[in-house]
Amino acid sequence: MKHFGAEAYIDDFSLITIVAKKSFSIVPSFVLYKADGTKYPLTIKSQENYNQQYIYKCKSPVPFDLWKEYWVAISGYRIPLKIGSVVRTEQFDCLFFDDGMLGSQYTHEYTVFRVWSPVAFEMRLRYKTHGSETFFEEKMQRTEKGIWHFTLKGNHHLTEYTYMAKVNHKWIEATDPYARTVTINGEKSVVIDLLKTDPNDWSRSEKKMNLRSKTDSSIYELHIRDFTIHAESGIKHKGKYVGLTEKNTKTPAGNPSGLDYLQSLGITHVQLMPVADFGSVDERNAANQYNWGYDPVHFFAPEGSYATDPNDPVCRVKELKHLIRTLQKNGLSVILDVVFNHVYKLEESSFEKLVPGYYFRYDDGGNPVNGTGVGNDTASERKMVRKFIIDALIYWLNEYKVDGFRFDLMGIHDVETMNIAAKKLKSLNPGIFLLGEGWDLNTNLDPEKKASLASAKKLQDYSFFNDSFRDTVKGSIFPGGRSGFINGNQEFSVKTNIFKCMNGYTGSNQTFSTAAQSINYTECHDNHTLYDLLSIRHPYEDNVQRKKRQQLALAFTLFSRGVPFIHSGQEFYRTKHGNENSYNLPDKINAINWIDYDNCQHDVQYFRELLKIRNEQPVFRDENVELFWKDELPDGFFGVEINLSMTDKKRKTSYWEKVLLIFNQTLNSAHIPLMGNRWNIAVENETCTDIKINTDTYQLSPLSFSMLYMN
Repeated sequence: MKHFGAEAYIDDFSLITIVAKKSFSIVPSFVLYKADGTKYPLTIKSQENYNQQYIYKCKSPVPFDLWKEYWVAISGYRIPLKIGSVVRTEQFDCLFFDDGMLGSQYTHEYTVFRVWSPVAFEMRLRYKTHGSETFFEEKMQRTEKGIWHFTLKGNHHLTEYTYMAKVNHKWIEATDPYARTVTINGEKSVVIDLLKTDPNDWSRSEKKMNLRSKTDSSIYELHIRDFTIHAESGIKHKGKYVGLTEKNTKTPAGNPSGLDYLQSLGITHVQLMPVADFGSVDERNAANQYNWGYDPVHFFAPEGSYATDPNDPVCRVKELKHLIRTLQKNGLSVILDVVFNHVYKLEESSFEKLVPGYYFRYDDGGNPVNGTGVGNDTASERKMVRKFIIDALIYWLNEYKVDGFRFDLMGIHDVETMNIAAKKLKSLNPGIFLLGEGWDLNTNLDPEKKASLASAKKLQDYSFFNDSFRDTVKGSIFPGGRSGFINGNQEFSVKTNIFKCMNGYTGSNQTFSTAAQSINYTECHDNHTLYDLLSIRHPYEDNVQRKKRQQLALAFTLFSRGVPFIHSGQEFYRTKHGNENSYNLPDKINAINWIDYDNCQHDVQYFRELLKIRNEQPVFRDENVELFWKDELPDGFFGVEINLSMTDKKRKTSYWEKVLLIFNQTLNSAHIPLMGNRWNIAVENETCTDIKINTDTYQLSPLSFSMLYMN
């Protein structure tokens, strides 16, 4: 068969596909061989040519036992029969689903190792105890569901291990997909006594029970390294988990930086960009490399490049816990950015090594589909992939006590998995914050099953990044695309969409069931920062005018119904020097520039005061408000009136009864007619104030936002 360059695959429990690079001179005769020498003739059901390959579909007279090895022979040559698309059949999923615990389960007296691989013919545990230089191997036992297990007696805290599996007639070495921590660069899995990773003030018995509603929340996205690495951050442990736990850090001008700065803003949630182990930064040389971290390798283990000692498997766990605990003690809930939609490198992942072809989606030609754009899409709809995702989420919730999860490229996942995950997570913490990217991506999943924006009403526990809000307010993310309201677009359709934005895109014919599902944002880690985009779109305007446009976007973000989302540094005009995609660019591009912050104290204080108004006034957060579009305003102006309809028993005298929000994206001022004479000015010309007015008109300055209210 070597002459024909052929390979053979099990595609279901009685079907073999043989792929040859050259045609046979006569109709071939294929024979199936078992390990004991028993042989069976195969029946050719079909044959076709595809992409210069000759493909034969053959029927086996006996069903395949995936515990055993087989070969296919022709003309005296034998080739190993490999695992094919049989792993993607419903029968395989039902036969081998196991809902038991996986990974290494540590106790002081023994550690139990459990790994799932129904297609392995043999499995060995390869391990090295802490302080030793010698690896040992132990043969593992298999259950009928394909779980391989072994119990290692003794205290094995910090024992390094991998799995040696015989799959597709070859021995491979794989780390544990469920590894709770790893050695440097994730080269080995590590058994860990998690009690030894708890910070001093950690309470294992504590259960997080957040009851804050989503619309009472505000999210601030940050990258651990970006936020601490700048030379003038005043932070000692730059680029590290613990750098973000330091108190009393100052900028050169004496302003609070780092943790103290976060605490001063009035935000409720910090969203940490990926902290699970990722593959693109060499932890031995982390200072000379950079990445956002959307290239996961180990989904249960923290990233080592953010630890003060990446060689110590305990350090990364303990320091991340310390960071989470510190943020929470300072009044900030923590959302983790999780990336279950793909892996860093499919061929090198433990998933693919242990169960080839199962964890990912494939096209009809057997090639990995690429809806994520990074080479592979995980198949969340399969039972053991779904189990893995939910197990990981529950682990992060219970072990690290986080307050929420943001799902990267959530549209890759299926609705059923996401709803099961939400139900389980909410049973543990009713107030957990769940949000995700709802893009409709080109993956092999029926459209109605995708956890995309179109399925928002099927996923009521999730909030979605509202791209319509973003594009309506600031315009296309592409510099040459359509302008948004703040860029001077005066089309009626833009005003219509602006009103939908302010109303949270709710209603029977709208995207969301409630405003709480709308994540309102105009900037995140992706694409240009807003400041850079405005610089490109308005090259002839001065910096003052461009900043005013950005302040308009900020007001829309904070005062529309839904959940405001702020990208770190956006409040002081963060720039990445025109770079659109900075995922692997150096610190000089990505670092938060604390000097820029020093130079924008008025702007940062304005952000704090706007957020304080939002936090204090239910009219911006209550689900039972009424919005009215002020359509009598001149071109280039937009106004909306919001009425609070709370009962008198619930309303405090300090609560505003009615609010008028007015936006001017033109370079001209105008007089705005007012109804009634009880208005007070709360915001004007990027200043928060409290002035009563007694006129029936109000003058709005160029490129400005004003807020008026009645008690």
